[in-house]
Amino acid sequence: MKNQIIALLPLLFLTTFTSCTSFLTPAILGNNMSYLPKAMVADSVKTLTNASASFAASVSPSAGTGFELGMANISQSHTFKKANISYGIFGYAGKASGGNKDNSEENLKNYLPSFKKSISGVGLRFSAGLHRSSANRNTDFRYINLENALAFEGGAYTKFRQEVYNSRIPDYVAVSNRRVLWTTGLSTEIIWRVRDNPDFRHAFRFFIGGTPNFANSFRSGIKTNDFISGKNSMGWVFNYFLYIKRFSLSLEMADNVNYAQKISVGYSFQ
Repeated sequence: MKNQIIALLPLLFLTTFTSCTSFLTPAILGNNMSYLPKAMVADSVKTLTNASASFAASVSPSAGTGFELGMANISQSHTFKKANISYGIFGYAGKASGGNKDNSEENLKNYLPSFKKSISGVGLRFSAGLHRSSANRNTDFRYINLENALAFEGGAYTKFRQEVYNSRIPDYVAVSNRRVLWTTGLSTEIIWRVRDNPDFRHAFRFFIGGTPNFANSFRSGIKTNDFISGKNSMGWVFNYFLYIKRFSLSLEMADNVNYAQKISVGYSFQ
């Protein structure tokens, strides 16, 4: 599993596996702030509904837990002269794997045994922002947006995290018991359409934010206390979005507790 994720995320994970501490974090972190497509100011139709499917992979900090997720997303956006709002829902399912294959009694005092567990969850997305359009109306500058995601995570992996949290924590393990996750922050975005083909568009978005009080949801072994002391959930997400007629492609990478990448394909209804 770890090899698969490293192959998918070569740039992000070059420095990930630098210690032997194992973090059990919620699986969706890093992949919960998905791009929400919006109509441009110059479009005649100001309301856009988008459905998409995603494949996401991520890893928790340090020697971490690896995640593979399939996601389904649907959202609707409304574009006004100087403002926009978007909202949507998403669902996800997949697997988490990690731990140490050495199950000797001495080793289990320090590390988790090897595991592979199922993941499932649902979530809500909301975004509201301000923008302005260029003089030729080919470019929109969505200069500030308030972004929020609320996720509810379940499955065997979540149950496993609860069991580890409520037991003796191995020395090199840190575990969060959080099941409900609220992530919030600000983003900025630029989107433009090709002058000779307005159905062909590019967009770049950058988000920065975090999950309030997330650090307080951890219990840790004695060897990890100093490692997580003072840590917080602040992180970033970067998107590239391509729109061709009604079809879209979104590429995303994030360092938002978990290190993550996601690819999404979608279709927009007007």
